[in-house]
Amino acid sequence: MTVSALVVVSGESGLHARPAAEIVKLVQGANHTVSITNQAGKRVSGASLLGILSLGVKAGETIEIEVDGPSADEVLDLLKAVVTG
Repeated sequence: MTVSALVVVSGESGLHARPAAEIVKLVQGANHTVSITNQAGKRVSGASLLGILSLGVKAGETIEIEVDGPSADEVLDLLKAVVTG
């Protein structure tokens, strides 16, 4: 099952190292495929810390998170919580 959501990034520093590392940890601990797309349309794997950081997402920007896997809804909710702080 594949689900996706548009999420506004909160937090003063945007999608910086700490939330990016939390996303990677969640993705690596689950049997899911996750992709994150920034406003410019650049898409990266949620399992790649450098990929996420390369998006350059600032506070207030919207990203799309897409999760594919057996409990995709639950994983998406966890990822949204990380991004919205």
